[in-house]
Amino acid sequence: MLIFHDFPVQGTLFDMDGTMFDTERLRFETLKQASEELIGQEFSDEYLMQCLGLSAKTAEQLAKKFYGEDVPYQAIRKRADELELESVRHNGVPIKKGLIQVLERLRKSGLRMAVATSSRRAIAEEYLINANVYKFFDLLVCGDEVEKGKPHPEIFITAAQKLNLQPSQCLMFEDSENGICSAHDAGGITILFKDIKEPNDRMLAKANFYYQDMYEYLNALDQYIPEMDMPQLQEPFPQSLNQLTVGIHGFGAIGGGYIAQIVSHWDGYTRPKRILASTRNKLYLESVNSFGSYSIRYGQSSFDERIDNLTVIDADNDKQMREMYMQSSLIALCLPEHAIASESKMIAKGLLARFMSQDLDNLEPITFLIILNKVCAKYLVLKHIREALLEITDEDIAEHILSEHYFCDTVVNRMVSKLSDQALYRQLNIKHRLFKQYQADLNEETIELSDETALTEKQERQLSQSLEEMRDQFQAGQFLQNMDLILFHSETDMPIYVENRSPLLNKMRQMILVDQISDIQIIKNRLWNGCHAMIAWQASLIDHEMIGIALADQKIKKFAEQLVSEVKSGLVNIVPDQAKQLDRMAQSFMSSCRSAYKDPCERVARDPLRKLGHNERVLGSIENHIVQQLPYEYLLQGAVSGYVYTVKFLEIPIDQVMTHLQNAIEQMDIIEHEKNDLFKLIFTAISAELNISHGVQSFRVKNAEFETA
Repeated sequence: MLIFHDFPVQGTLFDMDGTMFDTERLRFETLKQASEELIGQEFSDEYLMQCLGLSAKTAEQLAKKFYGEDVPYQAIRKRADELELESVRHNGVPIKKGLIQVLERLRKSGLRMAVATSSRRAIAEEYLINANVYKFFDLLVCGDEVEKGKPHPEIFITAAQKLNLQPSQCLMFEDSENGICSAHDAGGITILFKDIKEPNDRMLAKANFYYQDMYEYLNALDQYIPEMDMPQLQEPFPQSLNQLTVGIHGFGAIGGGYIAQIVSHWDGYTRPKRILASTRNKLYLESVNSFGSYSIRYGQSSFDERIDNLTVIDADNDKQMREMYMQSSLIALCLPEHAIASESKMIAKGLLARFMSQDLDNLEPITFLIILNKVCAKYLVLKHIREALLEITDEDIAEHILSEHYFCDTVVNRMVSKLSDQALYRQLNIKHRLFKQYQADLNEETIELSDETALTEKQERQLSQSLEEMRDQFQAGQFLQNMDLILFHSETDMPIYVENRSPLLNKMRQMILVDQISDIQIIKNRLWNGCHAMIAWQASLIDHEMIGIALADQKIKKFAEQLVSEVKSGLVNIVPDQAKQLDRMAQSFMSSCRSAYKDPCERVARDPLRKLGHNERVLGSIENHIVQQLPYEYLLQGAVSGYVYTVKFLEIPIDQVMTHLQNAIEQMDIIEHEKNDLFKLIFTAISAELNISHGVQSFRVKNAEFETA
């Protein structure tokens, strides 16, 4: 049972045309075309508007008043049915936005559900099946099954009775005057939606609740539906697809191995009908699109999670990229920092195309999730997008475009790695051999039917022909779909922290919305990213290849544990309101590291000089500890390991490395003697690690200059 605005509800009765489906406009078009064909005159808008919600018998009587007793209404209606079905079969049923989400929520609330439509059963069933919503309803009551059509209450009373309910226990959804009168007189809890025309006072008086559209009702309904908890790892994605498209700008480890999983869980009731993800990796593009899906492997649980309804597009194809920005309600920017400037040009083109579009679907704002390991990344992204927009449009339009969308900083709390091209190549070769063997063994199978499901000879012939046409393609395709294509290895931490700026995010199941996202960014930057990099540097220097394997080494394990504890002690006073998240992220980090057997140290250790920059994840923590007069022994070891890694593995000249260190320390907000002491500590440790006594004198001279600066 559902309590909606103090009404105890046990059932729902839905009108179809105009309420669930945007078919009233289509019906007007087909009736006009059919009447033009058969009587040489189009039915007028006045007549058609008065027909809204009427049964076929009543509409015929009205047609005789408008066009004479001899008007061939049945023939016109039949021809209109043919035209409408032709359109629906070719283009699909135009579903009202938000319908699927509403139906899923009502069904999962334990309600009994029925359709009460003036349409004939043959039409109603085809539309409901075509729209893939037939599964939500226990039964249908149709216009050709009642004596008196709307506005008479018979159809709603009958539907409630068939559900073994009283009308007063049912929500009744309508869009027309005749329909709302029928529902009201039946004694239901009436909900009115706007369709083609604005409701008049009589309609509003008979409605318990009025909503402009299905989405407005969805927001109202959500207040009475319990929020779903964070999903469990092996919990399946929602079966039903809503009408949303999601874009992932950057199909890398995070985009493909994490964000795709988040949007596939969506709100727990439905998931996007389509995910578009961009990449320049041709092997990934062709592999995913050939298989029709791919999988994320969670090694800790020996679980492969399949992602489907995702199409990979070419990041260099302007048309495909613009379409992603034109169609998407949410776009995750999963880009490395160095790519933001160049990719902003494509983002600007997509946003301008959306702004210039006449499509009403493009009027809604995009919610951007900015996935970037950087504090206040949003401002960097906005800066580059603004510059790119100003290159292709004027300042007023650029500012308007930026102001109408939601840009939200995020913090990702999960480790993900992607397969190398070589590993993917080997996997595809193995699967191709299996596929060829399957083709060689493929045999036709007969279909046996029980007596209860026996078909006529004509039906059997038609079925045999249909199956013959589909068999080769269908079976091969199904086989490919059952061969999981593993692209990413992922840890199991589920939530993503997101800046609370967009109403769309309130519905997403894996979101932890945060008002001060900078607090979480600092924790992630210092505790997670900084410690991760320092562990990888230490591990690499003693020849460990994987993070998980390195944590089995007692030396690395002790260093990691002490380092995390040290960093936590420095963050407590910086983000005092986030103690719970600080503990959670610290525990999650250590758990992830211990099981990260597929996470290469080389990947985590990359770009060390950027990570050792001023106010970044390592030296930023050291500066904080000096200011707070806290120990920083393990942070110091981590910084030294990063500089040694830079020289040993990246072969960057020692002079360049020391200049970087000097510049980073000079920018710290600490007093001069603290800068000098810190430089000496790190310099001496690096020299010892690299055994570069031959170069010590020259650096001491530089250090002396540094001291007197």
